[in-house]
Amino acid sequence: MTGIVFDIKEFGLHDGAGLRTTVFLKGCPMRCAWCHNPEGISQEREVVRNLKKCTGCGLCRKPCDHEECRGLGYCTKICPEDNVKAAGEEYTPEKLAERLLQDRDFLEFGGVTFSGGEPLRQTDFILETISHLEGIRTAVETCGYVAHEDFRRAAAAIDDIYIDIKLFDEEEHKKWTGCSNRLILANVAYLMESGKPFTVRTPLIPGVTDKDENFEAIASFLAPAKDRVKVELIPYHVMTGAKYRSVGKDYRPPFDEAQPLNKNTRPYEEKGIKIRAY
Repeated sequence: MTGIVFDIKEFGLHDGAGLRTTVFLKGCPMRCAWCHNPEGISQEREVVRNLKKCTGCGLCRKPCDHEECRGLGYCTKICPEDNVKAAGEEYTPEKLAERLLQDRDFLEFGGVTFSGGEPLRQTDFILETISHLEGIRTAVETCGYVAHEDFRRAAAAIDDIYIDIKLFDEEEHKKWTGCSNRLILANVAYLMESGKPFTVRTPLIPGVTDKDENFEAIASFLAPAKDRVKVELIPYHVMTGAKYRSVGKDYRPPFDEAQPLNKNTRPYEEKGIKIRAY
């Protein structure tokens, strides 16, 4: 068994409690208009280039015989500025656990978070990796668009669940993410019924998700679990476009990036839900 990872970031402070190492897994079923990790959408390996530092020398486009460059169309070894890298490395669960446990001393004060992409597209790989992380607390950041059985297995094995509710209205959700939210809401409902504490995140996209009616609908839905759910409002990042260019894609958001964000927490507070707006 192998999984495909596009990044591992250490000493994180915003992907769970304490100091975290965050593992970003490739592949996502959704196509959010504001996606912050375009290199995580495809489950295939791809090239990431730092275009700001690129001199246009063309060396990386010359054929090479490096095994790790096969199928990429670029050489990741020849750039004199080390600006060309592959996003996507295969790991076995044992290899990934070994890599993570090199930092056991600080992970014991935080833990490991699996993110993406959508990490639970690789549920079996994650669960097998966790089996080698005894004594380390784990978390997952999921969009929730995951088969019920995989989601339930993950919820049983992973300590902390962070799940998105981007838009409560189904048609709006389809418009902005390319898929229905019925599966997501069903998985959130399962968490509510399970009694397990969890965190719901809503990315604040100007004029899209940051509307009062969206907040009110989400708060009403979560109210029955107010004693075990927290909500976080995550602001839109205006530097997203640079990441798209690095993987050879265009980013033209169909909303006004400059519009001030609405961070109204009152609908949650009125329902007795713990809320944090960054």
